[in-house]
Amino acid sequence: MALYVKIPKDMNNIKDTLVGKLTKRQIVFFGLGLAVGLSTYWLTYKTIGTSAATVLLFCFGSPFFLTAMYSKYGIFTLEKIAANLIRHNICPKIRPYRTENVYRLMTVESEYKKEVKMLETGRKQI
Repeated sequence: MALYVKIPKDMNNIKDTLVGKLTKRQIVFFGLGLAVGLSTYWLTYKTIGTSAATVLLFCFGSPFFLTAMYSKYGIFTLEKIAANLIRHNICPKIRPYRTENVYRLMTVESEYKKEVKMLETGRKQI
């Protein structure tokens, strides 16, 4: 009995996984989220109470979890999108090139031709 296995033709969507279906990037961001969240919890639960410390744990840890899981179209990760937004807002918005108005150049050239023709004939045209 023959076994058939479908092999995808597009290899761009295949990602190396380490644990379960988590990639190395996701494991790193989950670890950072846990480290930041639990450290804020352990530093603040005695002074502000467990409920407020839990809210701070969620507020400080969730950006790392969102960064780990978000991927637009399977290509753009959240840190790439954030870097593009920062670069777009910081960089000067000066156009590096200028377009030329060809129609204006044609009209100027035709006026020069008329003026040369007028000077050659020696007559003034109004």
